[in-house]
Amino acid sequence: MFDDDALTAEEVAEMLRVSKNFVYRLAQSSELASYRVGRKLRFALRDVEAYTRSRMRASQGTQTSNGPSPHPRTAEAGPSPSAAREGMSEMPRAFSLDGREPFVIAGNDLSGDIIAHALAAAGLPISRAYVGSYTALVNLYAKQANAALVHLFDRRTNAYNVPSVQRIAPGMPVVVIRLLKRKQGFIVQAGNPKKLTTWGGLLREGVRLVNRERGCGTRVLLDEKLLSLEARPEMVEGYDLECATGLEAATLVSKGCADVAIGVERLAKELPGLAFVPLQTEWLDIAVEKSQRTAPLVREIRKIAESESFRGAIDAIEGYEAANTGAIVYES
Repeated sequence: MFDDDALTAEEVAEMLRVSKNFVYRLAQSSELASYRVGRKLRFALRDVEAYTRSRMRASQGTQTSNGPSPHPRTAEAGPSPSAAREGMSEMPRAFSLDGREPFVIAGNDLSGDIIAHALAAAGLPISRAYVGSYTALVNLYAKQANAALVHLFDRRTNAYNVPSVQRIAPGMPVVVIRLLKRKQGFIVQAGNPKKLTTWGGLLREGVRLVNRERGCGTRVLLDEKLLSLEARPEMVEGYDLECATGLEAATLVSKGCADVAIGVERLAKELPGLAFVPLQTEWLDIAVEKSQRTAPLVREIRKIAESESFRGAIDAIEGYEAANTGAIVYES
């Protein structure tokens, strides 16, 4: 649908969560197809999506039978959150694993990168698996991850995370630690030309949504809200158009390819010509497996979450708030 949209290197870097120089290196090596308009380098959205799919397949192809299996965009914890996102499927190996099996933290949020960096600095071998909240929790239950970042809304209880942990990981010894509070809502074009202020606005004729992929918390939130409205997915124009990241979805809204995406406030601030309509206060927690092996992991995550440095880092992110951070909200 959007194959002819020309993306700049800056836009591709934002979509992939890498540096602009990394995008140029991909183009130079022909890993990512590109073309020139005059002296300017341009990329087609279909080629960026093809590159992302190829990297996910390559990561899945490296799975081994020993320990937690790698996942799409899985990497060892590097020296900083920005470096953690630099190479998509690989990160700089600033901390040697010394042959030790890493603890895998699954989930997409920036807070997971901050925690991974702090854990690695404390001497724990850490890997990151960049997957959605639902998928992360499934991976935790399947023993493919040791911790999962979750922001999963349950309409029956009007609560976050604990109902999903109980349902998706039944009988598993876990502890759920609170990390942060933030707003989910509509990412729209500046001025909100479609005047979208409620979930029901998505059902109006002429409103084009760009959706997130199945398995992520944002998609779960939308589906739960549609159920509350007794609305079917086919009633939402663009429901089947899926993006692998929130930034990719926000980029399509910024370029006028869609009218609205669901996401967090910081995404609307990272691209020009966007506005944010807050609709839902949500909690992001980390569910950690409890076992003899993971006891140091649980202990260090609690220590990090309760620290002033972590709370300061969370408060510094646009739209994030360190509220009740470090509290145990569920334990089994």
